[in-house]
Amino acid sequence: MPSRQTVLVVDDDELLRTLIRETLQENFKVLEADDGAEIESTLKEKRVDLVVLDVTLPGDDGFSVMRRLRKQSQVPVIMLTAKSEVVDRVVGLELGADDYICKPVEMRELLARVRTVLRRLDNRRPSSAAETARHRFNGFTLDIGKRQLSADSGCEIPLTSGEFDLLRVLAEHPNETMNRDDLLEATRDRDWNPFDRSIDVLIGRLRKKIEDDPKNPEIIKTVRGTGYIFATDVSSS
Repeated sequence: MPSRQTVLVVDDDELLRTLIRETLQENFKVLEADDGAEIESTLKEKRVDLVVLDVTLPGDDGFSVMRRLRKQSQVPVIMLTAKSEVVDRVVGLELGADDYICKPVEMRELLARVRTVLRRLDNRRPSSAAETARHRFNGFTLDIGKRQLSADSGCEIPLTSGEFDLLRVLAEHPNETMNRDDLLEATRDRDWNPFDRSIDVLIGRLRKKIEDDPKNPEIIKTVRGTGYIFATDVSSS
């Protein structure tokens, strides 16, 4: 029987941690921490498949923790943000979070989001040719089976799960204009709303990784008023 995946919950609110643990523990192994200082030691000592990270932590806040974490790990992170603070969600995504949930936390939504993020990272054997494809463009290779982006030099470019999913969708539809709601539905498993900037944030992060000049992109171009276009030829095998 395969071992259960492990979720680390980082929040100084003991009651909320208890609710999250009780929600997740039927499906996952749950570890807890009440501040960001415990994350690094926990990741070194134990395998963690996903982190649920509160923004409003004592001492170093969740943004500072997220910034440090991304320098050493690509472990998926779901951030808990204040419902009224749109900027919290945008900053979290810019720093490399894979998803966010607004407080007060609805536990069924949290469980669904955890399952969704982990499903993207499922390392089981690919079941179809589409899941083993490799897309080559502009000196890069996107390996779907390995969920990796590498340059022709052999250097691997680290991607969060959200970045990978978005780049995959774009690479599978080269030279085709795609609007934001279609991209959001395909990559984030949620309905689009006019205030959700997650796709725009992810596009900005991808441009920094694959464009020669992210401020004047030649690969991922903006189609004003509509969305984006992957404006390059893609060779798939």
